[in-house]
Amino acid sequence: MTGIDRIRAFRPVLGPGQFVSHLSAAVLWGLPLPHGCQGDDPVHVTSLRPAAQMRRTGVVGHRTTEDRARVVQRWGMPTSTPATAWVECGSVLGLDDLVVLGDAVLAGRAHPTTVQDLATALAARSRCPGAGTLRAALALVRPGSGSPQETRARLGIVRGGLPEPELQVEIRDEHGRFIGRADLAYRRERIVIEYEGDQHRTDRAQWESDLRRYRAFGRLGWAVLRWSRSDVTTHNREALAELASLLRRRG
Repeated sequence: MTGIDRIRAFRPVLGPGQFVSHLSAAVLWGLPLPHGCQGDDPVHVTSLRPAAQMRRTGVVGHRTTEDRARVVQRWGMPTSTPATAWVECGSVLGLDDLVVLGDAVLAGRAHPTTVQDLATALAARSRCPGAGTLRAALALVRPGSGSPQETRARLGIVRGGLPEPELQVEIRDEHGRFIGRADLAYRRERIVIEYEGDQHRTDRAQWESDLRRYRAFGRLGWAVLRWSRSDVTTHNREALAELASLLRRRG
């Protein structure tokens, strides 16, 4: 049984004014949560006042007022919107995880959301738990991130004192033909940073496509840095030093 299935199993016990929220709403929207942070066991359920807070095994109950709730249907369940779920998760997630979550909310297609939508949701709950961390995260959220590790790579670059790269940059040849899209890039210095998850290694078609794309970038004068998980975590210092050197040489 998937996490979504476990959450949907609670549909018969939801009363009027009760909906899935917090981490559980994030699961229903397919948003990334940090390792060990469960959104499906227990399930988070919020009740609109004056309804009583749900108290039963396997549930974390919350209460809120109607003016602070934004509820839509997701997989047949009344659920917090992605923007509201992001704010709700401010009570349990740290700064970087909230930035990752916020980037993923903006990238989601099931319920299109903008940075302004996140800001509006936060303003509606300005004194909620974690409000200060949410405000800090909002300043770091960007549209265009393709994965949690791309977000963490960007945060590492900025915290390393380097210029912030653009996200999902389209690269075209001298005739304007589309060649490929870079995860992160510096246009002026013509530097591309590609984050390569395991699928780039294990999927042969993906691997071959990547090689062709990188060769095309190189022919157009772009330098390509290929980062893996360890370049974002344990070997971050070395990866940033290489990037800094390349920026100096090409700047």
